Amino acid sequence: MLASDPPRPSAPAGTAPAPAPVLPNSAPLAPAESGSAPPPDSTGRWRLRVRWWSGLTLVLLLAIVFGLAPYVRYRQTHSLTDDAFVESHLTHLGAQTPGLITRVLVEERDAVKAGQLLAEIDPEPHRRTVELAASKRAKAESEHALERATWERLEQEYPRKVAAAKADLAFTEAGVVQARTELEVVRVDVEKAVRETEAGVAAAKATHVKAAEDAERYEKLFKQESVPKVKWEDAVKALATADAEVKTAEAKLDRAQSNRRKVAIAEQAVAVAVAHRDKANEGLRLAELGRLNVEEAALKVKVLEREVDQTRRNEAAVRTQLEYCRIVAPFDGIVVKRYRNPGDYAPLGSPVLSLYDPELVYVTAYLEEDRLAGVSPGSPVSLKLDAFSDPLPGRVVWIGQATGANFALVPRDISSGEFTKVPQRVPVRILPDRDARWGELRPGLSVSVVFDHGPGDPEWARTQAERMRARGELGVSPLGPADGKGRP
Repeated sequence: MLASDPPRPSAPAGTAPAPAPVLPNSAPLAPAESGSAPPPDSTGRWRLRVRWWSGLTLVLLLAIVFGLAPYVRYRQTHSLTDDAFVESHLTHLGAQTPGLITRVLVEERDAVKAGQLLAEIDPEPHRRTVELAASKRAKAESEHALERATWERLEQEYPRKVAAAKADLAFTEAGVVQARTELEVVRVDVEKAVRETEAGVAAAKATHVKAAEDAERYEKLFKQESVPKVKWEDAVKALATADAEVKTAEAKLDRAQSNRRKVAIAEQAVAVAVAHRDKANEGLRLAELGRLNVEEAALKVKVLEREVDQTRRNEAAVRTQLEYCRIVAPFDGIVVKRYRNPGDYAPLGSPVLSLYDPELVYVTAYLEEDRLAGVSPGSPVSLKLDAFSDPLPGRVVWIGQATGANFALVPRDISSGEFTKVPQRVPVRILPDRDARWGELRPGLSVSVVFDHGPGDPEWARTQAERMRARGELGVSPLGPADGKGRP
């Protein structure tokens, strides 16, 4: 304050001093002391702000607690997975015999019936093969019929020939007996006829020479296994007989020099009778050997029967190949893929069409092993498909007995000791409920699955599993006509 300024009036007691006037273009005055307390209105605002933030924090904590609890409870009573797809028994119909495709009678999205002809491979080459096989079979049957007739004829001829040979042998044996009787009579009559005895000696010697030659020749043939042993033995016996006759004739020559010719004639008659008997005996042996011809014919008949059976089997096989030119629907289904067109060559086993049974549609979900607890056969599920706006209900049919990693194309190799534990996924089959959207389920659609935990319904799951097994176990073969019933 300047000395020239007038004195200011003092403030009344108990009132705050008036603020000093602020001169223009002058700086505000600093507080007198830096440690002075804040004004009362600033403290109230600070406390209000603390209370407001505390209440907001409490509200947020309560919202988090009460909002998170149902979610935690939901996750504890449900299992979720996005690794799921709509599936069916997709069947790839391939060519069972290679050839050129001549007809394809269906298109994709076509509904087909069991046994319906879908495509055909050029049957002309197989028809020609069938004709060739049929001609071979007819030839074999004709040869078999001819050989069988021969066998039956030999069967009838054999006993008759044996009976005739036996009768001839009996007749010649009687002739031998008669000739020998006459020889004895003549020998008595010409007992003193030397000439006849000399003729007898000469005849006996001639017979002896012939028997010796026969015995030597048959012995050589027998050693060469060209004749049976019985012929050689007969020749030896004949040689012995001839030797005895020579000795007899020489003895008689001494006694019957005068009647030699009668003895010789009688001896010749005996020799002729013996020869006839031997011939008849040989004829009987030959007739008995006819049994070998019968057996040989019977064996040929059996061989030809096998040839006929083989040709029939061969014809049936080529007819089967002809039937395989027809590609038919094994069951009632829908064609989903057409791989080849008329004019394409279809190698053996290559697919031509693919189809599936629309009544055998299910969902396969791959659930992590740590989420299997609480999932049971018959448990209800909720299926969320991108193709549908609303979830589709369903139920668990069965839980797989092996994880999907066991069937990977490249199996895990942990032999080196390096191992990273990864939860494995187990396949779970789900049957969607049949509603108006059943026909819109297509194999391959992705599904998000929510499993409800609980005991499930094992009896229902067992029934549905049997129904699906029965549905998928039957099919129609192209080798027979369809019965029109398709699958059960």
